Amino acid sequence: MLPTLPPEILDLIVDHLRDEPIALKSCCLVSKSWVSRARRHLFARIEFIPVQRPVQLWTSLFPDPFDSPGHHTRSVMFSYLVSIMAASAGGPTWVHHFCNVEELQVTNVLSIHSIPVSFFQLHGISPTLKSLRLYNTSARLSEVFNLICSFPLLEDLRLQLLTAWGDADGWEIPATSPKLTGSLYLADPIPSIVRGLLDLPNGLHFAEITALRPFGDAEPLVELISRCSATLEYLHISYNPSAHRPLNLSKTTRLGELKFECTGLTVEWITATLRSAQYTTLRKITIVVSDRSMVIDPVEEAIRREWQDLDHLLDQLWTSRSVCPEITYKERRVANGLGELVLSLLPKLAGKGAVAGVGVYTRRSEW
Repeated sequence: MLPTLPPEILDLIVDHLRDEPIALKSCCLVSKSWVSRARRHLFARIEFIPVQRPVQLWTSLFPDPFDSPGHHTRSVMFSYLVSIMAASAGGPTWVHHFCNVEELQVTNVLSIHSIPVSFFQLHGISPTLKSLRLYNTSARLSEVFNLICSFPLLEDLRLQLLTAWGDADGWEIPATSPKLTGSLYLADPIPSIVRGLLDLPNGLHFAEITALRPFGDAEPLVELISRCSATLEYLHISYNPSAHRPLNLSKTTRLGELKFECTGLTVEWITATLRSAQYTTLRKITIVVSDRSMVIDPVEEAIRREWQDLDHLLDQLWTSRSVCPEITYKERRVANGLGELVLSLLPKLAGKGAVAGVGVYTRRSEW
């Protein structure tokens, strides 16, 4: 009799090959007993791309949901929801093969953005879902939030280039919603999306918020950040703040990292926001200069004063014995040398030996 290894050892061998798909496929040919373990890694991430009829191929290969490798999947992406849902019009059973998914991504990369879609067939497909990303998709506002509320353990939410039809007042608020304790990423959000988040019955408890280029009224976004004051640890905000009131960060007692990305040399908003922050936990401040189009050359005295006011505030913060954060100035490529100009307007921090790199200007703690 040939010697055999215990099943636990065989499982460990296959697990070490989790990032080697060719080797895993070879394992499936060695022994039928190896197939189940290899599937766990081969089908960990599935992407349905509208090429060669992916839904029909999946359902023909795995017609039995009890024998489907979809229950091994931890991350699934539907890249053209209109086409995929239409292909499953006869019955959505195949979608529910993915009952253990922790990350769901929905995008319409090949569609016309204005075509509305329905998320009904995706509701609650996995009770263990923790991360949801909706990208380049158009749907009714009620569809968006009914989908969000169908996942009780949802923590991370990413809404990017999302067009929502209707208003936050026009949908029936569910009785319960996930606590949303992880990260929120909003890119080009419209006010109705933000107001819909504010209406969720269990509140918002995000530890990380990234908000990039909000459209129209920014007041709902200011309120959203305020609602998360007790839990917020990281905040990255990017838009021209000149038309909006500064953020009030006085109640953000756990905030450890702040990142501001401003258009041109608009820094008065950043200075006012920083003055409201609690500095006992703040360990990193990053200011990104992202656009040279607003710069007046030579620099006007008012702009110079704005940067020097910010420099003075950060200098006071730097010399405080209670906190000594890392302070970084970064320059995007489109800024076209603006970082050098900004550094010249920071006499106090520059005089302390600010490190100049390629588009990055940093003063780090040595304590």
